[in-house]
Amino acid sequence: MNLTLSFISCCLFFIINGIGSDGYRILAVFPYNSKSHNNMFEGVTKTLARNGHKVDVVSHFKLKNPPKNYETIINLEGTRRSVMNNFSIEFADHLNQSPVLTICEYFGNELCELMGIPEMQKLLKNPPRDPPYDLLITETFTAQCYIGIGYLLKVPVITISTTMELTWANDALGNPNSAAFVPNLLLSRIIEVSTFWDRLWNVVQIHQSNYQFYTSTGKNQTEAMRKYLDPNIPDIRQVERTVALTFINSFYSFNGVKSKTAAAIDIGGIHVEQDQNKLPSDFQKLMDESKEGVVYFTLGSMVLIETLPKETLLTFYAAFEKIAPIRVLMKIVNKEKLPPGLPSNVLVSNWIPQIPILRHNNTRLFMTHGGLLSSIEALYNGVPMIGFPIFGDQFTNVQLLVKKGMSISMDYKTLTEESLTEALNSVLYNASYRESAKRESQLYRDRPLKIGETVNFWVEYVIRHGPNVLKSPAIDLYWWQNELLDVYGFLTLCFLIIVTLIIKTLIFIMNQIFKHFVSSNGKSSKSFIKKD
Repeated sequence: MNLTLSFISCCLFFIINGIGSDGYRILAVFPYNSKSHNNMFEGVTKTLARNGHKVDVVSHFKLKNPPKNYETIINLEGTRRSVMNNFSIEFADHLNQSPVLTICEYFGNELCELMGIPEMQKLLKNPPRDPPYDLLITETFTAQCYIGIGYLLKVPVITISTTMELTWANDALGNPNSAAFVPNLLLSRIIEVSTFWDRLWNVVQIHQSNYQFYTSTGKNQTEAMRKYLDPNIPDIRQVERTVALTFINSFYSFNGVKSKTAAAIDIGGIHVEQDQNKLPSDFQKLMDESKEGVVYFTLGSMVLIETLPKETLLTFYAAFEKIAPIRVLMKIVNKEKLPPGLPSNVLVSNWIPQIPILRHNNTRLFMTHGGLLSSIEALYNGVPMIGFPIFGDQFTNVQLLVKKGMSISMDYKTLTEESLTEALNSVLYNASYRESAKRESQLYRDRPLKIGETVNFWVEYVIRHGPNVLKSPAIDLYWWQNELLDVYGFLTLCFLIIVTLIIKTLIFIMNQIFKHFVSSNGKSSKSFIKKD
């Protein structure tokens, strides 16, 4: 009887604590201190914890109310200069000049040095054994050195791309870049590759960005791995190719249909689906009382609206005043830097819960920089937009939404009161924008599984079957082999040889015919002379 009660008690203990035989232990390391990137990471880690896995997180952002089984074991906050609310409009615009080189240095090579801090070294040299880790999850952006932790711990590695596919991440995964119809994310502002010149320019840009990435990160990140992880670890290019699977922040209804290897899994929208935050009471009251509607304006978690030129800010003031009684909710970190004259229908705050605001029925328009996560949040919730892209993939994101009929794109450098007023009135009062947004929202949400279920399945799949089951043979080929340039070159050479042989044969035959003709005519002439 006592044995039976003990058995039942043990079963109840495991059920209550959410610890089952299928739960794995996962290490999640996110060294980049971008709030927007971290939002997607949290979407993945929270869904894994909610599915019963033990998730140990290394991050700059400690979760305030983590789910059971989720623990921030190393808080990196303060180890780097914050990028949150710290970009002036001038610096953001500067990123357009050399985006690959900039992110490789500041958000790549420098991040590798965080592996050397005492807390990280303690974890790497004495990882837990009770139980040990089954999997490493980290970002694939430009700090690829963290993939080496999987090599050190001898566990499979899953990476997360918070953007659409980067060309060098594609190469490491064996995922096709599809240059014939998919624009390069960082160096191109076009959303369609349709002409020969588009394809030519796209190919040049892809190879340019890859060259810059490889030359900027190769030596530095290999040395960092050998210094902080293992002196005998292979070089960074080989380590990249050990990745078992990559979760990509995309979905075909937004980003377009693309060729993908089995190891490239779309999970765009995971952070929205997993967000369970509700509006604080003051924001809830504000939104509920705004019966005429709310326009929400922010340039994301990095760029400060108040650093826009004074003339531009006054242009926003004038246009916002014209749409009263519609309210404008604007994210401003330092209100003192705004010029005087803020209209009475404009409310500012240094922090705004973005997803719950976009989820509210009274939100009629989202004015945004067009960052991928912001674009996805508006798309997911069916909110029409006006985009002011500044750098990186923002131009592509906004143009994709314009093409879908749910957004207008504007350049803050050439903004006028008249053009902004016209754009505001168009999106607010032309029903086609909201109808398009609702239609695209339905397309984006309509999937065979919930995004969290997709994440959980593939994580468990990789742990069960190992890192090589989804690996593409393309990773063992050079780029020119993947593009079949050697095959086409050989076929071209064969064609030229055959054509050359045919031409030479024809010339030989024609020469022989001509010689025979000349010889025959010569004999006939001699015979005629002799008869005379």
